[in-house]
Amino acid sequence: MTETLRASPDVVTGSIRLLAEQGWEATTVDRLAQAAGISRATFFRKYGSKEDIVFADHTANLERLEQLLARSGDTAGTDPAVALRDGVLLVFRHHLDHRERALARHALLRQVPQLRDRELITSHRYERVLQRYLRSALPETPGRATLATALSAAAVAVHNAYLRGWLRAPDTDPSAELAAQTERLARALVSGFGHGGTAPAAEPATAGARPAVVVTVLDPGAGTEQILASVRDALG
Repeated sequence: MTETLRASPDVVTGSIRLLAEQGWEATTVDRLAQAAGISRATFFRKYGSKEDIVFADHTANLERLEQLLARSGDTAGTDPAVALRDGVLLVFRHHLDHRERALARHALLRQVPQLRDRELITSHRYERVLQRYLRSALPETPGRATLATALSAAAVAVHNAYLRGWLRAPDTDPSAELAAQTERLARALVSGFGHGGTAPAAEPATAGARPAVVVTVLDPGAGTEQILASVRDALG
């Protein structure tokens, strides 16, 4: 067991692989710490719980995404569609560049249903980072907040669809196609939302009226065209 983990590129990858190979319940933090050659206390201090280490690399990746978008925001004339494309590609390339980790995590998530809630929370964190950027980068119109919400959710959905495809066929590299589709998605939504990014004029508010909430539910296997159509329908 110790050799299994020490032969891995890093502790995070090795721990995920060990959890997938040995079983979630059967593999304790003590075993992970022993395999990493560190004490239990050091393991908790550096990596947290078993659940934490499964998603430990996403914290640093989210920071890289925020830095990339911040640089785009500080550069005058940056096209939000291009920045969004580059951000989604950065996240996707992280999985491809850490192939062993991504495949081990995928195998583990299929074995352990309770980890899927944490996976969903992680996806929402990426979505919020994109949404914050878009709220300031998109054209200043009455519908900017709504468009930022829809576009960030759609971009994450497209990314996840391509990631699932790559996990099924990890010898492929769909990065270029993902980048092109993400930029196309952004331009289509921006141009299609209220004629060039301008939201339709709001109806006069009636007393006691509540704001409308639109929820779009997408099939996990939905393609880009289906996602575009669903979001357009939701926006009206």
